[in-house]
Amino acid sequence: MTRPTRAPGGSAGAARLVASAALLAAPSGCDSELERMIDQPRFASYEPCEVCPDGTSMLQPPAGTVAREAEVGPSELVQGRTAAGAYVDRSPVPLDGGLLVRGRDRFNTYCAACHGRLGNGVSKVAENMTLRKPANLLGPPYPGYPPGRLFTVITEGYGLMRSYAEELPVPDRWAVVAYVQALQLSQHVALDALPPSIREEARRWLK
Repeated sequence: MTRPTRAPGGSAGAARLVASAALLAAPSGCDSELERMIDQPRFASYEPCEVCPDGTSMLQPPAGTVAREAEVGPSELVQGRTAAGAYVDRSPVPLDGGLLVRGRDRFNTYCAACHGRLGNGVSKVAENMTLRKPANLLGPPYPGYPPGRLFTVITEGYGLMRSYAEELPVPDRWAVVAYVQALQLSQHVALDALPPSIREEARRWLK
């Protein structure tokens, strides 16, 4: 006859488990420390502060402070202007197919609702804007705008259009500028100015 085997640890193991569970369930000194930290004295926003230089707990940042989320870099890149304040007449980012694809995606997401997918100001939103219609970006004076000016409008807003700097980081803004210029070019370029291969394809579409 064989004897039944005992579970590993036996009653001693079970006792250890019960003791561990009791320790975990018991209140600890950490709980009281956490409560003390939650209830510690502190200033609320804009609350007067006698020991603060300006008399308020909301202090001005030191001169020259740059916000953590601020976009830093050459003025031409992050502002669309030269150091002298003139709009840049050439995009500071390399122009390639990938940039135009990204610009089309961002334009269709954030701009087309008002300006239309062609940039001609024809859209459902525009139909209901009676105070001032969205700009037709294909017509004058917009094709004559330097890229820096288009970039600045996206960054700062213009008229009823708000700033899109939060939604569009600097590279995306330049991508949208490139795509808008491509839309303008596509509507105004002379057929004879196209490369031969594209010219023949364009003729087939125009028939």
